[in-house]
Amino acid sequence: MDSSLDKTKAKGKVLVCRHTEYSGESKLEKSKIVKEAGGVGMILIDEANQGVSTPFVIPSAVVGTKTGERILSYINRTRFVVMYLIE
Repeated sequence: MDSSLDKTKAKGKVLVCRHTEYSGESKLEKSKIVKEAGGVGMILIDEANQGVSTPFVIPSAVVGTKTGERILSYINRTRFVVMYLIE
């Protein structure tokens, strides 16, 4: 999994990520990528709705699709958001 994150934008931020796979390993990898880009936290939208405990290397919150859509709606309608979507 390669990072396409802009380190200038990610540094010091909490990033929003989508997770559509069923692998807990790739969730951990996403947290590593966010950390390497300078992110300080992650909100992971778990579209697979697995609800399985996963370790992360940075502070992270896992939310379901419905809550994730509310977060994305806020991001899209707010002028100065300090979150970014990783797809």
